[in-house]
Amino acid sequence: MLYRSTLATVAVTLALTGCSHKAAEAPAAVEISAAEPTPAVSEFAAGPTQIDVSHVITRADDGSTVILTIDDKEAGTLGRGDSKSLFVPAGKHKVGGYVQTLFGLGRVSIPSVDVTTEADQAVHVAYSVTKNKPAFALTNTKAG
Repeated sequence: MLYRSTLATVAVTLALTGCSHKAAEAPAAVEISAAEPTPAVSEFAAGPTQIDVSHVITRADDGSTVILTIDDKEAGTLGRGDSKSLFVPAGKHKVGGYVQTLFGLGRVSIPSVDVTTEADQAVHVAYSVTKNKPAFALTNTKAG
């Protein structure tokens, strides 16, 4: 019996030593060059027209963070009660999104709303959950 516990102790010691050695190594530096493409989120940081999206808090809302999409491209996240301004070219766009499921194994898509943007005015979209149904809706004024 003594040899079994000795073998187990040696195995555990070697395993923990290997783990602590890897944790002590400094991470490699990452350089970003100007030639590399920027993430999709920055695509909506500047533009001629503006879309304001607000998360309206309701009793049915579970507080999940929504990943916003504009024309099926990820445009950022929208937390509970948050608002976000997105900039796009003038014209027709689809504002939608999705929510990650438990442990990030899937996602629940939220139907998009069609909007038309013009250079002289911002478009306001509200996200809310009513009767356990999430939806985006075009509004006249900024929500929140």
